[in-house]
Amino acid sequence: MPYDRPLMPLPLTESDYYGRPPIPPPYSEESENCEPGQPPKLPPRPYTADSSPPPLPARLSTDKDLEGNTMFFPVESTSIFSSAISTKDPSQIFPKSVHPVPIPPNTISNGRPIPTNKFYGNMMLGDQTNPVWTHPYSIWLSRDFYFGMSISYTTSAQRVFSPNNPPQYYFSPTGIKSFTFSAEDFSSPNDMKLEFANINHLSINALLKKSDDQYIMFPLVQGMGFVTAAYFSLVPKLSSAVGIKSMTVLPSPRPGIQKYKLDLHNGVSWILYVTVPSGKSLSLVLKSENVILGDQKVHNCIFQIVADTNPAIDVAAGCFPVSCNLWGCTRSSLGTYKLIYETSGLSNGGKTLMYALPHHVKSFTPAMASKKINSFLDSTVYGKMTAYITKEFEMEVLIPKDLGFHPFSTIPGKEIPSYSSNVIAAIEEAASFEAQGDIDAESDLDSMYFSGKILAKYAWILFCSHYILKKENLAKTLVLKLKNALQKFVINQQKLPLKYDTTWGGIISSGSSSQDFGNSYYNDHHFHYAYHVITAAIIAKVDNDIGDGSWLAHNRDWVETLIRDYSNPSKADPYFPEFRSFDWFAGHSWAKGLFPSGDGKDQESSSEDVNAAYALKLWGSVAGNAAMESIGLLELGIMRISANEYFLYTDDNTTQPANFIPNKVSGIFFENKIDHTTYFGNKLIYIQMIHAIPITPASSFIRTPAFVKEEWEQKLSSISNEINDGWKGILMLNVALFDPRQSYEFFSSPTFASTYLDNGQSRTWSLAYSGAFI
Repeated sequence: MPYDRPLMPLPLTESDYYGRPPIPPPYSEESENCEPGQPPKLPPRPYTADSSPPPLPARLSTDKDLEGNTMFFPVESTSIFSSAISTKDPSQIFPKSVHPVPIPPNTISNGRPIPTNKFYGNMMLGDQTNPVWTHPYSIWLSRDFYFGMSISYTTSAQRVFSPNNPPQYYFSPTGIKSFTFSAEDFSSPNDMKLEFANINHLSINALLKKSDDQYIMFPLVQGMGFVTAAYFSLVPKLSSAVGIKSMTVLPSPRPGIQKYKLDLHNGVSWILYVTVPSGKSLSLVLKSENVILGDQKVHNCIFQIVADTNPAIDVAAGCFPVSCNLWGCTRSSLGTYKLIYETSGLSNGGKTLMYALPHHVKSFTPAMASKKINSFLDSTVYGKMTAYITKEFEMEVLIPKDLGFHPFSTIPGKEIPSYSSNVIAAIEEAASFEAQGDIDAESDLDSMYFSGKILAKYAWILFCSHYILKKENLAKTLVLKLKNALQKFVINQQKLPLKYDTTWGGIISSGSSSQDFGNSYYNDHHFHYAYHVITAAIIAKVDNDIGDGSWLAHNRDWVETLIRDYSNPSKADPYFPEFRSFDWFAGHSWAKGLFPSGDGKDQESSSEDVNAAYALKLWGSVAGNAAMESIGLLELGIMRISANEYFLYTDDNTTQPANFIPNKVSGIFFENKIDHTTYFGNKLIYIQMIHAIPITPASSFIRTPAFVKEEWEQKLSSISNEINDGWKGILMLNVALFDPRQSYEFFSSPTFASTYLDNGQSRTWSLAYSGAFI
């Protein structure tokens, strides 16, 4: 008989069969009027007004592996990012379409797809005036008073917290025009034309143009210490809505460079460096409390401004990053990656000024220590940033080299899964029952997300049947059903077929912007497609063992096209942008696609971000793609640190504000705001457990026993008896990350009810995971 259980209920005001709202509406501090061809306006959701990296188990290498490691990997060496997964035309699988949101005019793409989920996205969407965050600065196109390119730096003292205790949210104020770079030649906002060039996943160049020969170029690079404006055939104009209290000429750090101290009326002091081309001159005059003006047109004159007055910064003046490239490798239990900054201009030190986030600092190789200076600036949501005079960040992280398909734990003394006869019997009983489910019917949904969850649920039942229970007949029956169910998606005959968007370069739903969480506008692709990739990896693995081994070859292109959409590692692939989702500077992914947002990109499920990296690891292992497998492991190694700095809060976390730590998780993490809520409801169980689903072998590497125990004791144990829907199973399998016996006893109880399972969770896997470590 089929295993029939209800879908996970959630409180909704609209009809939603699957239990989450049709799309996470992008939050904005102020209303936004969409331009023709831009995303439709969506309703806002309601609002009320140095720790150490987590410990690793004995089976993994410890931080001693990092001591004394000064190995240098030249850029020319083989990088795990150097080769494309494939360069096949995706329109051979998915029909082509044109996206309703156009790429902004005057965007120089050089034939490459434009990223959709990156930090500079706001500048390409809507009226193009929402801020972008490079950290520690925010930058935006201003078309009102003091028009030009505006910049702001806010300190931790300026953060706004909700009145709750602990606060539900905090954010940094936006729109404070510390300075606006403009030109006397711009008589009105209509004289400024915004263009983009030199675009990659870590940087972009924005240009404000009066004509092809008259423009200001702004290289936007994450972590840049200077906001740089390069003037070409314009009279420089620098305004401040805050007001300039004084402008002081300071000694030049280098021939050809002028240095000024600018004290604003808000008490913040900035340093301005101006590099004047050899043989040319420029005088700056404070015309009023709000305007600094140059005395003549200049060509290739570089303005650099920094929100600190430390003289140690002088050595970097004149040099600035124009783009950033990525390099990486793995070996044994160690992953190394480098952010390599291409620079322009000359400085005394031959390098530029960059600010590192806390997870960078905790991962830096010993060689980075000599590049550090005593300058610290606040970010909006990432804590305090540390200054380095450098042209690269080199980082090393521990990776879970022993992580595979089998249950995996970082609980000390419980690293190796083992099963008693009683546990095996319980798993077998659950698997025999759940394998009777109608996979094809259950997964026949108009949502890549929910269909993927259901397919992955049955894939893990398949894994348990073959590799834990050793029940070959059961596995053969189940793998056939799973292949048949997935085939509907492979041949693109699901309810909302996918298509290849030739505008932005991606695989999107044929649904509207309000269907499937905005998949068609590039929301959540790494969440959605990872479930399908993991399903395919398990099918391929089992087929290689008990089938004819042909399934992988026949379905590889379909699977890897989904991977290319959210995790293309190489410029050599002309059909997809590099790393749509994962941000190698931030250390995690962004889920928001082509929707402008007053608080920037966001992500509400750190655990499904982990699942996306885990999918790369699993598919890479079965497909024989060592580079892909390494990329997945490296992302997991990075998120082991970044997630525990920014999303998951142990009591000793010093990155986030102390009064926010009792929330234990971020909720929705924006570039400018952290809000302890979800897009689908405000119940505590939703907020906490959206950062736990799905519980897989990768979960324990990120959600450490210490964190999960604290969260359970401080937030969840007191409400656990009140929960009797699909969140109950998620909650109790999460308990296995620190107390597997308690978790196993829950799932093996004779009073266990199927209503405790949401549509992506099985009792089989829950028993197998928790029972492996009792």
